[in-house]
Parts: sequence; structure tokens; C-alpha cells
Amino acid sequence: MAGRPRIAGTGAGPEKSHPAARTQQRYSFKLADTPQEFGDIHRLLYRTFVLEVPRYEDPGTGSLVDKYHERNLYFVAIREGHVCGVTAVHDRPPFSVAAALDEPDVLQRLGPRLLEARLLAVEPRHRFGLVFAGLACSIYGYAKSLGYRHIVISGLAGRQRMYEQMGFRPLGPPALRGNEYFVPMAMDLSCVPPNVRRDLDRWGRRGVPAAGRRLLTERPATASQGESCGSEG
Repeated sequence: MAGRPRIAGTGAGPEKSHPAARTQQRYSFKLADTPQEFGDIHRLLYRTFVLEVPRYEDPGTGSLVDKYHERNLYFVAIREGHVCGVTAVHDRPPFSVAAALDEPDVLQRLGPRLLEARLLAVEPRHRFGLVFAGLACSIYGYAKSLGYRHIVISGLAGRQRMYEQMGFRPLGPPALRGNEYFVPMAMDLSCVPPNVRRDLDRWGRRGVPAAGRRLLTERPATASQGESCGSEG
């Protein structure tokens, strides 16, 4: 995950954390559904996870297509007509987080309504509370509206405390993946900390949508028209 954004419950709100927050009306949050947006996503993933944080081999194309692309929904932050932040969700096994678990059946014990969130990437100049809050609010609203019970992630071990403040709890010890340690974590949506829930609701009232309440099996048809220039290992 790129950057180290301010989160709910850790201090001043985004209005005080970055001058650009005063122009929050210039950001919009939605589900990606156009070829241009998918092209922007693949290029942003490349810059983040190949060049900046080298987790994947360079396909030599300037574009990185996630291995779960065909099942992903992408929540995006849009500024001036371009994607400046993205995170992906999907609800079908296999889940990426299982690779970080000593006992993958831990996921089965969480129940059938799992939503996995992955691939948080934000352009460097947009890494402040507003963009992160908008993407988090979009995922939270989507999960709640469709009755998911848990959100699961593989969080960077160095940011475990941040995720715990958001309501995530470890499912096992950190696991080495590439050059980084990741902690498998889950958020029980029936037990979101009150301060985090208030902040998510506050952002929702500011106009950050649940990004279209469609089922994951109804992935936008235009998604497959995005650039397919590379693949994740």
C-alpha cells in the first residue's frame, strides 16, 4: 500500500492535514467503468508496485494488470478527469490474504460473506487524508449495503497499528511476501469502532458514495476493455 495517510481517530481531520483538502470538491469517488479509467489504474499500479515499491517484476510495458483483474471492482478517486487513487475489492476465493495465513481455513471460520480489499495506490501528491478517507468510505459503504460481514486485507506489518485503529484485527503472524512483511487482518463490520464509524458516516454525508451498489458478479462490462498490457506474478 502506498503512502502513510492519516486515518480516523489519529488526529486532525483532512481539512487541516493538507492544503489541497480545501479543494475537496474537485475529487470524486466512484467505481471504475471506462477504458480510460482502467488504463489509468494499470499505469498507477505499475508506478506504485513496480517502480516505487518493487513487489512485482517489471513487465516492460509501463502497465500492471492485477492477477485478479477479471474479478475485481476498482474504487477510484478522480481528479481533473484522471485516476489519482485506487483500491480493489473482490468476494470470490481464492483470496490473496490466504497466502499470508498459516491456516487458510481461518477464512472459512469467518463465514461466507467476505470482501477482500487490496492494492491501495495513490499518486504521491494526493497522499493525504481526503483521498484515503474517500476510498475507505466507498468500500465500507459498499460492504455494508450488500451485507458483507468481514473485510479482509494483507496489511503492511509496519502499519499494523494504523489498521487496528481502523477496526482490523490480526488473523495470524506477519508473513514475508517479496521484501515486505504483511499481516493478514479482518474487520468485523458489526464491531467497527464507534469513532471510525462516525468518521465514515461523516465522509458519506459529504458526498462520498457507496460507489454504485452493484454485486461483484455484475462487474462493469467495459472493465475488460482496459489496457491488458501486463500481469501480476
